[in-house]
Parts: sequence; structure tokens; C-alpha cells
Amino acid sequence: MTKLKENKNIFVYAHRGVPTLCQENTMESFKKAVDLKYNGIEMDVLTTKDKKIIVFHDKKINSIDKKIKDLTFEEIKNIYEKKKKPIKVPTLCDVLEKIGHKTVFNIEVKDQGEISQKYVIGKVIELLKRHNLFDNIIISSFNAQILKESKKIDNRYKTAWIWSKKNYRFYNSWKKVLRHYGPDKIHINQSLLTKKIIDKVHKTNREIFAYTVNDKKTLRKLIEMKVDGVFTDSPTILDLSRGTNHQRT
Repeated sequence: MTKLKENKNIFVYAHRGVPTLCQENTMESFKKAVDLKYNGIEMDVLTTKDKKIIVFHDKKINSIDKKIKDLTFEEIKNIYEKKKKPIKVPTLCDVLEKIGHKTVFNIEVKDQGEISQKYVIGKVIELLKRHNLFDNIIISSFNAQILKESKKIDNRYKTAWIWSKKNYRFYNSWKKVLRHYGPDKIHINQSLLTKKIIDKVHKTNREIFAYTVNDKKTLRKLIEMKVDGVFTDSPTILDLSRGTNHQRT
């Protein structure tokens, strides 16, 4: 099993797999990321009407004006498999069975409002345990309460709070998030990132990752600032990321 550990090279997550080469959040995209030797894979999970945990980004299918939580998994599969370019929507169980032990996974749990946060994260952790996955898993969310529920259910799983302009205004202070919700890492929109923030987060003995970084110029800047890792859609930055050799001072 690949274990998450300190690495002198910057850590690079394949954001929803490799969407510049394959359809995002599909087995094909995730297998491509494994082949390209990304450090890890980021994927999004949602719950369907029939309580299946699926790997999917959008909470609503705009073409039919329906939310994922109001559709069964079979209904969702039928919609996407009948497209001009068919898309196979995987369940989280599918992904874990096929490649769960091949890399590090960042599983972003989406907030679906009315659906119980405790139920959703409970189902995710149940699947992870069933596949004997612990050390190579990060559970992330924009909603810090989901992370808190994760720790209550099983504190062996590392968590990461996703910091955006929108939810920062809601939570008011990242230090408050650390204090009240206890995430192990911070994932921040790269447009918000400064050297000062990185240094302050490092002083709390936590790692900070930037999303979504798709060009080498931005990556070089972040490497100089000593960010711990990035999320990317593009494999073109991999050669630069592997050439880094920075350590915190």
C-alpha cells in the first residue's frame, strides 16, 4: 500500500483524475493518474436517492434540472451512458476495489444539504474500512462539520478543510476552523494563498495544499513559498514538481 508521508518533492494530486486526457471522476481517469505516477488522486463523492455513494462532482444535473440526491444510481447511469460520448459513473466502492491500494486518495465529501452529514461520512468510512484502507486516505470537505463528524466516527482518518473565498467568509477565521473542527490539513484556493498564510499554517504543524494549479509559472511561485502540495488538472507540471527538493526551515 502507498502510504502518505513527508516527501522532499512537492506532493501532486490528480484533480478528479486527469481531466485533460480523460473524462473526470471516472475509472479511466483514475487509472491514467496511477500510470502517470501522480502522488495521489482527488475525487468527489455524493449520495444518491437509493443511498449509493458515487464518484461525481456536480450536485445537480442541469440538463434535466434534478439533484443527484433525488435520483437513483441506475437513473444517473442511464443518463450518462446514453450520451453521445458515454460516461461510466463509478461508485466509491468500484474505485476502492480496483485501485484503492495503489495510491493516496483525497476523498472530497460534498455537502448535500438536507442529507445527514453523519450518515454520508459514516457510509464513506464504512466503505474504506471494508477495503482495509486507512493510511493512504484523506477526507476533505468545504463543510468543516463533515470533518468533525469523520473524527467522531474514526479519528484514524486524516481530514482536510477546503478553504475558499465563500466558506472563509462563513467561518470567519481559519484558526477558528482548526480549533473547533480539528482538520489535519488545509487545502486552499491558490488565489488566496500567501507566504504569510503558509508560514502560519506550518507553525500549527499542519500541511497546506493549493488548488487548482495548472501552469508551471504558478507552481514555481508556490514551490518558492514552500507549499506542501498542489491539485492539478494537467500532467504537464509533473516534471517540474518532481524536480523540487525543498524542506521547511
